[in-house]
Amino acid sequence: MKSYKFELFADYFQVYLMDAEAVDDTSNIWTKEALNIKLGIMPNTLAIGTFRNVDVPLEVEVYEVEPEINLEEWDHAALGYFAIKSGHCTVFGCTDYLPDAAKIEIAPGKYSVLSLAKGLGSIIEEWEDADDLYKVILWPSTSTEYRVLKNYENT
Repeated sequence: MKSYKFELFADYFQVYLMDAEAVDDTSNIWTKEALNIKLGIMPNTLAIGTFRNVDVPLEVEVYEVEPEINLEEWDHAALGYFAIKSGHCTVFGCTDYLPDAAKIEIAPGKYSVLSLAKGLGSIIEEWEDADDLYKVILWPSTSTEYRVLKNYENT
């Protein structure tokens, strides 16, 4: 397993993972379904919806096989997919300057994606400090399953 940690500006409540050579037009990535499950997908791009519009922690983990994940530890979970063609994945906030964005090495291929969030109950106002954490877990897979596994409801 490879693990990466980032602190990204989640402008407009979103951060991205995208193949470094992708040409996906993300202007329509936030469909009604994507907004509901906080995960937008395109062939070579992922948009992860956040619950705050400030700097947020993001962890990315890349596995060789599907890992066992205890969803009880997480407030929100969504399943998706995308592909990496170039062997490099760019990780960035939507208003970041792409040439300066972080890049991680990832083997070319198709991947399943598990987008997770926790600590969401610590958010009082979206611009205030909180203990939220966002994690994206990737593993090789040809699955095209796209759905919410656990939807956060602020009670």
